[in-house]
Amino acid sequence: MWRWRKALQQWVLRHTPREAQTRLTQRRIYLLPTRFGSMMLLVALAVWIGALNYAVSLAYVLSFWIVALMLLSVLLAYRQLAGLQLQARAAANVFAGDEARFLLQLQWPDTQPRRLRVRWYEADTVLAECTTPGDYALPLAAPYRGQLAMPVLRLWSEAPLGLVRAFSHVRLQAALWVYPQPLADPRELAWHGGDGESTAIEAGGDDFAGLAPWQAGQSLRRIAWRVYARRGSLAAREFTSPATAGGQPSLSWDDYAANVLPEQRLSHLCWHVLQASRAGTGLLLRLPQGEYCVEAGNSEPALLALARFGVRDAGG
Repeated sequence: MWRWRKALQQWVLRHTPREAQTRLTQRRIYLLPTRFGSMMLLVALAVWIGALNYAVSLAYVLSFWIVALMLLSVLLAYRQLAGLQLQARAAANVFAGDEARFLLQLQWPDTQPRRLRVRWYEADTVLAECTTPGDYALPLAAPYRGQLAMPVLRLWSEAPLGLVRAFSHVRLQAALWVYPQPLADPRELAWHGGDGESTAIEAGGDDFAGLAPWQAGQSLRRIAWRVYARRGSLAAREFTSPATAGGQPSLSWDDYAANVLPEQRLSHLCWHVLQASRAGTGLLLRLPQGEYCVEAGNSEPALLALARFGVRDAGG
């Protein structure tokens, strides 16, 4: 059963084209009886067989009534999806490990309410129950950096009798970028002054800002030995300093040792970009594909460069 279901999923993915927007017509809507509907058909068959054996007119009426009810359910379930228009709206980029939210716009020609359900094709969790036209946010886990394309959607309805399920599969052309997960980095930055000279500063400068847990790789001179004597735990002294006039700290991809994994480098760089943007000091980020200047409140270009690093476009 599992192999059969996997093969069916692969077939659906291959035969579902990616579209900017779509409208569900008769050729895109499929109809199958639900479990309850299948039981009703079996009851109708059993009653009809009994009516043949015992010539009971009421039994004929009951069996034909059940069949007529199933045919009516086919029409009513089909009307729940007929003419439905779908389009993906722009979605916000997220960081790795967060939850992405794709925006789905639903419209239909009439004003009658409908009862639809939406989920990702390869998942079982219902994402949204739609009764009126509008925009619906569809959550999706984003565990990895790169481009995240909108998966295939499955829309279905069993309204109003629950005897027949009308369903369709849609793949919309939408994607978003997943930034690296920020990871704190005690690395010393190079400070570029207005005269072009470069000096190394120790994670902030000379003004004492507080204590933080000591991490392996930090300078031993930053350890607060008095705190260690009292508490028995290592703590590092944190320093800050205002940016010099015309100066700007910089960080390069090549500043890290060769044994540091690429994803770890990107996470450290992402953390520095966010810190510089929030502090308003700015940052010059050097990557193999180019240089990016991070200004206060404007870290988007640098974050996109980190997200795109070594990733081919997913065709979003």
